[in-house]
Amino acid sequence: MRKTSPFGVRIEHCILVFLSVILLVSVCCNPKTRKPNPEFFYSELQASGVAGNLEITYPLDETLFPPEIVSPTIHWKDETKEADTWIVIIEAEGIGKPIFHFSDQAFWQPGPSQWEEIKNHSIEEDVRITVMGFNQENPENVLSGADIRIRTSTDEVGAQIFYRDVTLPFGYAIKHCETIRWRLGDISCEKESRVVLKNLFVCGNCHSFTPDGKTLAMDVDYANDKGSYVIAPFAEGTILSTDNIITWSDYRTEDREKTYGLLSQISPCGRYVVSTVKDLSVFVPRDESLMYSQLFFPLKGILVIYDTFTREFRALPGADDQKYVQSNANWSPDGKYIVFARAKAIHSDESGNTGSGIVDSTKAYNLLHAFFNRTRLVKFDLYRIPFNEGKGGKAEPLEGASNNNMSNYFARYSPDGKWIVFCQAESFMLLMPDSKLYIMPAEGETPREMTCNTTNMNSWHSWSPNGRWLVFSSKKRGAYTDLYLTHIDENGNDTPPVLLEKLSIENRACNIPEFVNIAPGKEINLIAQFQDDPFHLIPVSLKKVRDGEFVGSSYYGNNRATVAITIRNKRIIHIEVMEFVSENPDDPGKIIKKVIERQSIADEFVEQDKDSSRVLLKAIEKALRKGIVS
Repeated sequence: MRKTSPFGVRIEHCILVFLSVILLVSVCCNPKTRKPNPEFFYSELQASGVAGNLEITYPLDETLFPPEIVSPTIHWKDETKEADTWIVIIEAEGIGKPIFHFSDQAFWQPGPSQWEEIKNHSIEEDVRITVMGFNQENPENVLSGADIRIRTSTDEVGAQIFYRDVTLPFGYAIKHCETIRWRLGDISCEKESRVVLKNLFVCGNCHSFTPDGKTLAMDVDYANDKGSYVIAPFAEGTILSTDNIITWSDYRTEDREKTYGLLSQISPCGRYVVSTVKDLSVFVPRDESLMYSQLFFPLKGILVIYDTFTREFRALPGADDQKYVQSNANWSPDGKYIVFARAKAIHSDESGNTGSGIVDSTKAYNLLHAFFNRTRLVKFDLYRIPFNEGKGGKAEPLEGASNNNMSNYFARYSPDGKWIVFCQAESFMLLMPDSKLYIMPAEGETPREMTCNTTNMNSWHSWSPNGRWLVFSSKKRGAYTDLYLTHIDENGNDTPPVLLEKLSIENRACNIPEFVNIAPGKEINLIAQFQDDPFHLIPVSLKKVRDGEFVGSSYYGNNRATVAITIRNKRIIHIEVMEFVSENPDDPGKIIKKVIERQSIADEFVEQDKDSSRVLLKAIEKALRKGIVS
C-alpha cells in the first residue's frame, strides 16, 4: 500500500520535489556547474535576433564550401569582456532540431558526422550559424551574438594540391634547403598532407604541371647551376635523375652571361617550356622581418622556349626585347597564347651587376636602398603574345591589367580559356603585403577585385582542373602563409575564402600551391636521385667548403692545393684535388681552381669518428694509399 501525506500527496513525490529544490539551490550556489538550457538561447534568438558585439571571423558570411572538404573550425572575436562562454547554434530548414554546442573558447569545430549533416542540408539552401556569448554566472543574460550563412557547392574540387612548406625566415631556408618539403594536399583527408619530396639539399622552386597531371617541371639547382630544370613524369615512385634535367644556361653560352631560368612553366601539350633567361633579379633575404623576409622581383630577362622534342632553346620573338624585363609567363589552355609581365629593364649601369660575377657594390647598394625605402618603384604590365609554334609575334598590352599605375603580374588562364586571374599591387612582384587577386575576361577588359581577397597578401594562385576552384596563398593569419580556396562560377563571380586548415603546417610557410590533376587519395613519391650524382655532389660540397660549412663535405688544403672529400650517408664517395691559380688564393670567394685529379672511391670508408678533423685525416690517408694524392 502506497503512503500519502495528509493532503493527499504521495510521499515519494514530496521527497522528489525536496531533492529538486536542494539540487537547484546547489547549482545556484555554484554557478560554474550550471549548464544552461540551449532552448533558452534559441528562443532569445528568435525573439530578439543577434545581439552584436561579436564577429564570426571564419568562415565569412556566404562562404561556399567544396562538397568533399573536411570540417572547418569556426572562429569568432567577442568584444564583450564579460563573456566567458558561447553557444553555437546551427539551423537549416532540413536539419530539423537545431544543433547546439557550448564552448569556453572562441572557436568550435563540428564533428565529422555533424559536418556531413550540415553539408547535406546546405547544398540547396543556406545553413545559418549563430554564436551567442554569455557569462556563466548569469547565463540568462545574452551579452553578444552574430550569425552567418554558408552553403556547400555541387562542384567538387576533384584534384590534389602540390605545394611546399618552408622554414622562415627565407635567409635560413636558403642556407638549409634540406628543411623544405613538398607535399600533396587532399582537402578530403582528415590527416596532415603527405610529404612527397624532402631532404633536397639544393633549392627547388617554381613547379608546374601539364593539364593531365602526368608531367612535372620544376627548378632544381643541380650541380650548383641555378639554371637547372627538371622535366619528369609525375607518378608513384618517380625518379628525378640527371636524364630528366636540362639547364637554361645552355642558351647562348657564347654570351658568357649567367642565367637562372626564372618562373618557368610547361606548355599544356608538354612539349615546350617557357622561362625568363639572361635574367637578373632582386633576391634579398630580410631576416629582420619574419612576416616578409625577402624582397624578390626580376630586373631584366627575356622569354626563351625549350623544345623537349628537338632539345633546342630559342628566344620567343616579341618577348625578347632587352629593353624590358619579361617574366611570369603563362600559357593559354590551347597553347596558342602566352601572357606575361613586362616592365622597363634595369641593366648593369644602374644595378652594378654585369651578370658575369662582377658587381659594383656601390651601385647595387644604392639601388636596393631605393627599393627598400620605396623611393623607387617597379610596376609591371601584363602583355599577351601569340606563341605561333615558337615564332612569336607582336606583344600587346592586356587591357585592364596595364598602364594603370599599378604592378600587374602572375596571370593565370582558366582551364576553359575564358578568364584570367592575376595579382595587382602598388609595385614589385610576389610577397607584396598589398597584393590582391583580380579577375577579367581573357581578351582583356575592366578587371574586378575578387571577393576571396584577405587582408594581407594574396598571391600565387592556381585553377582546379575543372575550372571551378582557385587555390591561392595568403598571410591573413600571420607570417606563416596559409592556402585558401574560392569558388568561381561561369560568370566569373567568386566567393569568400575557404581556409585549407589540414594543409597548414605549424611554424611553416605553405606556398607555391599548384593544382595537379590526380585523383584524391592517390599517392605519389618523388626520389631526387640526381643528388647522388658526383657531378652534382662535387660543386655542392665545394660550395659548402667555401662557405665554411662542413655538412656533407670536408677538406684539407693550403695556399697551393686543396683536397675536397665528399661524404654521404657516412661514406666517402668522392675525392677531388684542386690547384689554386688565383692572384689572391687567401680569399676563398675569388679563387680560380684547376682540377688536377678527381676520383670516386669504390670501396666504402665508414665514418667511425664523428670528429670531422679525424675523419678528414683518415680520408686523406686512404687517398694517399690509393695514389690519388702524393
